[in-house]
Amino acid sequence: MRLRHRNPRLEPCLAFARSTLPFTDWQAAARSKLAELLRVRVPVAACSVRELRRATVDGVSVRALVMEVDDQLWLSAYLLMPRMAWRRAVLAIHGHGEVEACAGLPGVPEDYHHRFALALAQAGHAVLCPELRGFGVLADLAYDLPGETLEYWPDGRQKSTLIADGLQKGRVLLGDTVEDLLRWEDWLTAALGAGEIDVAGISYGGDLALTYPVFSTRVGRIYASGSLGSFDPIFSRCRNAAAHCVPDVLRWLDRSDIAGLNAARPIALQYGERDVPGPGNESASYNESVVASVNELRSIYEAAGAKDAVSLIVTPEAGHEMDISALTRFLEDAG
Repeated sequence: MRLRHRNPRLEPCLAFARSTLPFTDWQAAARSKLAELLRVRVPVAACSVRELRRATVDGVSVRALVMEVDDQLWLSAYLLMPRMAWRRAVLAIHGHGEVEACAGLPGVPEDYHHRFALALAQAGHAVLCPELRGFGVLADLAYDLPGETLEYWPDGRQKSTLIADGLQKGRVLLGDTVEDLLRWEDWLTAALGAGEIDVAGISYGGDLALTYPVFSTRVGRIYASGSLGSFDPIFSRCRNAAAHCVPDVLRWLDRSDIAGLNAARPIALQYGERDVPGPGNESASYNESVVASVNELRSIYEAAGAKDAVSLIVTPEAGHEMDISALTRFLEDAG
């Protein structure tokens, strides 16, 4: 047997590096293609949100919320409010795991999120931490339908009926989640009276932190931990999970192009020094494609007149984990 197969490497035909279009024309064409690939429909309709309960955690008011998307689906989130007047409004996006670990709720073991939503609220920010489709209480979106299941990450195990069913019916999990984040953004800005919000996410949440703002007019600053390297190695080399996948994307765009659609918003890209390909590491976000991807992103930002708005942070001795100090400094730089 010879098993050396690789799918052919593609040259994305809408990549900024290959484009001859003026920057604004490229940006419009690439954004339109990304919406098509993700099946994102904008604008999203406003949804009602109600508070279920409230508690105080380490000096922060934590409110459990539920959003009624329609008569078939409700979404959950936590709103974390500091004691003092809030400084910045932040959307905190968790990665594979539980939203409660990101929000720092009592009794939940600390993991690679390092409770960053709670840390931001303790630093004086108003933080909304939404649960993502396929995780936690949203692990099975067909839970209330007898005999049916639409799961993604139940009990920390990949079981992608949610993704497979969606692909057969023209839906993409990443795109559906982008729409959810736009709904939460609409609610958060109205509830707080905020004209602008910042976004922070890690891993899958880092992908979303770079992708969802492409379709937003309210996002100010973006902090993405453990994301941005090329799509090409993340499955064959790094064994990433299926939620990161955008069907047919490499015929058109790579991650640097998607992130570049956010120009000229400030972007910080953070990696752990040890988050590299190797046995037992199924994130490997700091892989060999990162430097080229960051350089490509800076070229896009340079075309937008904002080359210095892209920063790269490599945290010494760290793995696939949020750097709280770097995150808080990044938001403090906004004033």
